[in-house]
Amino acid sequence: MLRLPIEDVTLIKADQITAHVRLRGGATRTLTVDRPLPMAQIRKKPPPVVAEVDVLPNEHGDREVAEILHQRGHRTLQNQPFAVRKIGYTRRVYHLKGRFDRLREQGLLTAKQTSKALGVCETTVHNWAQSGLLRRFHCDRRHSLYEPLQGVRIIKGRDSSRSTAIKSEQGAI
Repeated sequence: MLRLPIEDVTLIKADQITAHVRLRGGATRTLTVDRPLPMAQIRKKPPPVVAEVDVLPNEHGDREVAEILHQRGHRTLQNQPFAVRKIGYTRRVYHLKGRFDRLREQGLLTAKQTSKALGVCETTVHNWAQSGLLRRFHCDRRHSLYEPLQGVRIIKGRDSSRSTAIKSEQGAI
């Protein structure tokens, strides 16, 4: 039904989309519309959110970053609160480093590296961190990093409750 009165349509795609419509009676109409943004640009995260996802991992893991963004009122394109997966995805897309990588650059060690450096097993490293002898930094659910110990020596004893102790230059830690 609509094509009966329309004789010809010419579309011009430039900065705007222009449609020149010629009707059967000879009349013409010109319609102009702005070009829609590409989907990639529509889905692009706002710069303030990207900046926060870049800064917050200095002190927080992905789960905490998601909670902080939610508290600050930031939402996803679907108007949902940020989830841990979205934070990880945003970091990958914008080539941002996570908490684990940032702490590794500062010289923190994994449990395996710490156990090798101290000459004890990984379980002992975890136990010492729980008891406060080693400083542990949580990166995410599965990963923790440990601050390297400087100027300490390990004294192994026979006491069953604490078979190994850490001694600094000043005394027991």
